[in-house]
Amino acid sequence: MRKWILRLHLYGGLLCAPYLIIFGFSSLHFNHHFSFVTAAPNSREWQESLKIEPDQDNDAMAKSVRDSLGLAGWTMPWKTKRGPAGDLQFDIERPGKSYTVHTLVSENKVRVEERRKGFWQVVNSLHALRELPNAPFVSFWGVYTEICTWFVLFAAVTGVYLWVNSRRERRIGLLAFLVSVAASLALMLFVVLRG
Repeated sequence: MRKWILRLHLYGGLLCAPYLIIFGFSSLHFNHHFSFVTAAPNSREWQESLKIEPDQDNDAMAKSVRDSLGLAGWTMPWKTKRGPAGDLQFDIERPGKSYTVHTLVSENKVRVEERRKGFWQVVNSLHALRELPNAPFVSFWGVYTEICTWFVLFAAVTGVYLWVNSRRERRIGLLAFLVSVAASLALMLFVVLRG
């Protein structure tokens, strides 16, 4: 039984290591905003002929145009505005690219500004990504996230089990545990007292 748990603990850790590295990096970036993650200017513009139904609310129209263009991503309601002629401008965000879409209702055209994101921005955007409109393959990342989340809980429990049942490493394990608890409590105390 112990050998089976040890193998699951080891190989499950190897399976989830890439996800945990991405999750850790993106968590650090959210707090510290690394300068190398910023996007390099890499954009292009293109147009598409498209019959647009102007008698919709802004959100419905933005999603309809996005779907008609075959673009994947979330429409950004706070970056959506409609002009006096009924033209709509909105943004679409997804890992890898962002778009600003300008509808020209009277001309039955859409003008799109497409901006590519760099490698580190894509890595950063994978943090807790579960699904993406018009991108069914991304749901596999959501399944991988779920598997890794449950494995981390399993690894914590089995790690304690394996440590308790190992006579050789009991003393060093207890020392590591006590040091990590003390460091965690000291950090929490520092945040409470110093803000």
